[in-house]
Amino acid sequence: MRWENLTVPDFVEAVEKCQGVGIIPIGVIEAHASHLPLGTDIFEAHWTACRAAEREPALVFPAYPYGINHESAHLPGAIVFKRELVFSLLQNVCDEMGRHGVRKIILLSGHGGNRHFLPLFVQTLLEEDRNYCVYYGTPRAEGTDGVLETKETGHACEAETSTSLFINRELVKMEDVPKEPFTSLRRSEELKKAGAYSPMDWYAMYPRMYVGDASKATAEKGRALAEARVAGLVKLVRAVKNDAVTEGLIDEFLQGVDEPKNPW
Repeated sequence: MRWENLTVPDFVEAVEKCQGVGIIPIGVIEAHASHLPLGTDIFEAHWTACRAAEREPALVFPAYPYGINHESAHLPGAIVFKRELVFSLLQNVCDEMGRHGVRKIILLSGHGGNRHFLPLFVQTLLEEDRNYCVYYGTPRAEGTDGVLETKETGHACEAETSTSLFINRELVKMEDVPKEPFTSLRRSEELKKAGAYSPMDWYAMYPRMYVGDASKATAEKGRALAEARVAGLVKLVRAVKNDAVTEGLIDEFLQGVDEPKNPW
């Protein structure tokens, strides 16, 4: 059920039917080599959320482009939001969802750059007592071994291009796929070996925002990948609906925060 498509009566009914479970599909606006649209991450996350919600009722928030995207600021078309705004806006959205009766919120990311931001956001929600719980969703896409021909994937690659060919064929320009595959430049390899992470982690590897060889992408491969992600998200939504533990743990923890006691 797509939030923006519902009437007021339909919305009230949807919250009840979904058992108060909602999904925020989160991406960004950024370069995807020369052949995929800037909104690729948003399109994929929103498509996955909508298809999963058809199989396991959930309220899907409108496609959300306000993620962390500093690593692509050097290329045309990238929209970068300040970190304070990104945290505040997502907090505002979750508060509003909670106000409308959505008590369990799943953050579904279609963008690798959110991999640190979203878990940190969830963790720091314990600063206050809230009337909802947020889960960072990382659904497992099982049964996709052997689908891809290339080993190096991660952005505008064989995998992402295949998925885009399946869900948004008209937006993919296969004729503009880079003529040569792109392998990681590994310019921060020594730092990584030593256990250091720098702001240049991604740029040091893939400054053109292109990974591997997208020329091998097909819609058939995309179907397999996309359907596996949907199936994984369906399982995740069901697990969240059945979660009768986390709310009590939060209450227990916050009581301890208010009145710290020696557990020994």
